[in-house]
Amino acid sequence: MRLASHILSFTLLAAAPLAAQSAVDNARKDLQKAVAELNSTQSEYADLRRGLYREINRLDDEALALGKQLKELQREEERRTATVKTLEREVEARKTEFNYSSGILNQYAKALPTRLHPAENQLYREQISRLEQSAGSAADDPAKELADRAAVLQLGIERLTAVAGGHRFDGKALRNGSEAVDGTLLVTGPSVFFAAKQDGFEGVATFAETGTELPTVVAIKSAGANIAGALAHGGGSLPFDGTMGKAIEVAAADESLLETIEKGGVVGHAILLLGAVSFLIALFKLWEVSRITVPSRSVINAILDDLLAGDAEKAMNKARSVDGPAGDLVRTGVAMFHEKRRVLEEALFEKLVAIKPRLDRFLPFLGLTAAAAPLMGLLGTVLGIIKTFKAMALYGTGNAKNFSAGISEALITTAEGLIVAIPVLVIHGLLKSYVKGRFSQFEAVGIALVNGTTERERRNEGTNNPADPEAEDLDLATSPA
Repeated sequence: MRLASHILSFTLLAAAPLAAQSAVDNARKDLQKAVAELNSTQSEYADLRRGLYREINRLDDEALALGKQLKELQREEERRTATVKTLEREVEARKTEFNYSSGILNQYAKALPTRLHPAENQLYREQISRLEQSAGSAADDPAKELADRAAVLQLGIERLTAVAGGHRFDGKALRNGSEAVDGTLLVTGPSVFFAAKQDGFEGVATFAETGTELPTVVAIKSAGANIAGALAHGGGSLPFDGTMGKAIEVAAADESLLETIEKGGVVGHAILLLGAVSFLIALFKLWEVSRITVPSRSVINAILDDLLAGDAEKAMNKARSVDGPAGDLVRTGVAMFHEKRRVLEEALFEKLVAIKPRLDRFLPFLGLTAAAAPLMGLLGTVLGIIKTFKAMALYGTGNAKNFSAGISEALITTAEGLIVAIPVLVIHGLLKSYVKGRFSQFEAVGIALVNGTTERERRNEGTNNPADPEAEDLDLATSPA
């Protein structure tokens, strides 16, 4: 039994290596198979990965191209939007220009008939009316409307050209405002001459409206006048008087400056006298202020350097070389420099207070003149009106010469008051600004002297013992050694 057991054990021991070898072979085969499958799978995955990378790169390139295209389209959209906005603004500007031009031309077309001489109505009024109606009916056609209104402008330009060189044409006129007569008219500037074709009637057309398109002609009897001959032959002597006799009266009524001033009366003379005094004061004030000198910054710095160096006598000698109010200010600052800061400030302020009235003197008189001159002119107006009413009460309103002197005085004094007040007001403002600037220079000198004490105090603090509590109580008036 024991032998059988040994044999069985031996058999099993002999068969164990064979079984193990078979398992290893099987495992190796499985491993090789798995490795082959892994390699195949990895190769397949690598191929897929390369394909995916190529697809990703292609999609990236396509995305970049589309992005560039999108940006280009966006820029194109922005350009087109800007172009559209520019065009819209241009259209609005053109509309505004058209409306403005149309409005101006419309105003000109409406004003042109009022500028025509009555003798020219038979030439232009019908054409202007026809063009105005055509422009008004072309509201839906801006180009035609503008063309019609421009035609009115062209008509006006042609009229001016013709009138400037003398426009001669056949037409009709009213003899003495009643009888229509055929003849020849000559328009030269504001004057219109007429010569009848029959009966030798000739004269000058007036500006008076007759209710018709024909002008009224007033006969002219003058030794040198030959209107018919001048119109027939294109040359000769013509009696130019565009006011129909009023020009002679106006020439006779012309007066000199002295005569105009004389009509201002006592009030007008007082206003002019006040203005003359004000202008003299202004000239004197300008001369006075310009003569007041202010030391330069370099001079003040030199004086401060001497004071800080302890050479008060040298600083005072330099201060004595400064003339005028500025010299008093600087000498006061030098004398009080080593006093307490408050004492120096008060002393300088006292000098500045004394300088201010000297600079400002006579300026209130200029302001008073600027305010009183218009009131004096108003007084002259009131007196002139009173004089006019008295003349009307004595002589009635039939003769204007009896109260024209009062009206002239009323108007002239008002004008004189304004003529004096306006320049004096401007001069007063300029002088006041000039004086203020000059006083600011004095203040700058005082401030510079006061600021110099800051350097003095700093040096004094440097020489004092910081540990000594009594050093803070040292008097700032002590001169540096």
